[in-house]
Amino acid sequence: MKKQILVSLVLAGSLVASFAHAEEQKDQSQTANSSSVKITDVQKKDEQVGDIDNEITNAKMRADSGAKSKWSIKGDITYNGGSLEIPFGPIRPNYAGVAGSDTNTTISGTLAAAYRLTMRDTLRFGAGVNINTPFQNSTSDLTNSNGSRKSSVNTPYVSWGRAFKAWGIQQSLDAEVDYYTIPAYVDNYKMQSAASASWTGIFDIANSNWQPGLSLSLSNVFYKDGENAFDTASNPEDGRSDYSIGLFPFVEYAFNDTLSFRTVFRFLTFDHYRDDAKSTFYHEMWTQSVGIGISVTRDIYLYPNFQFAPEYMRADTTNVGLSTSFSVF
Repeated sequence: MKKQILVSLVLAGSLVASFAHAEEQKDQSQTANSSSVKITDVQKKDEQVGDIDNEITNAKMRADSGAKSKWSIKGDITYNGGSLEIPFGPIRPNYAGVAGSDTNTTISGTLAAAYRLTMRDTLRFGAGVNINTPFQNSTSDLTNSNGSRKSSVNTPYVSWGRAFKAWGIQQSLDAEVDYYTIPAYVDNYKMQSAASASWTGIFDIANSNWQPGLSLSLSNVFYKDGENAFDTASNPEDGRSDYSIGLFPFVEYAFNDTLSFRTVFRFLTFDHYRDDAKSTFYHEMWTQSVGIGISVTRDIYLYPNFQFAPEYMRADTTNVGLSTSFSVF
């Protein structure tokens, strides 16, 4: 175990060092021809009041907060890809390499109409989107005209989000309610709806490009039926969980305003299964993502990455992915 963890940290450190060296050379070559004056340096004081960007400077959190306009379209799209060996293949290997647990690669996410209530608060009404095996489909697969249902719009939801800075910490709060419409979830698992909440805090280190952070998530799934005997932590593949809690430390290193290194440690995730005692939880395996954050614009953020379980870190089980957060209008 210690050996695998050391390998993941060395890999992450090497990635940071290589990008930092490249960006340092780039910055040195551009210093003579560029101005360091920021827009906020020449703005009048009253012109800077009421802009959430004066509180939120982290590129990802800023994009996640949505557009500053009253109305906009907010999207969060993720590509859950294949292994490092076959990144655009149809199969997404299980992190732990467990036989029979592989799943399809997907493009999934949400699209919503967003209404900015205040400088810090946004209300969203949207739905989920999903495409299975996105690089292996025909037009008829995607339009469901042949009955294959490779794509779908599902799970309408309403959410509230708040981005703010307090005690020197950049923070975001989110709460969401979902209504399940996917037939497999509704018919097979009897899932009806879900409620979730999350908090993220980012801490600035003075005179440093490093930004450590922490995310806390809570969720609860509501079902149409009662618990069954198979809904236990001893049967994690078939059993149904209801409430979950996750605590995810992460760290970022900003090379400049556009590029940053980012890694997320997911080693404190706990699920409660419906037929277990209320205080009994299933501890999910530690997984980690390592990637590069790309701030295309203020409202568009990309995070190409690879994900792995340190205990089973191999090229055929390490997955590739791309997370995006964007707003238009």
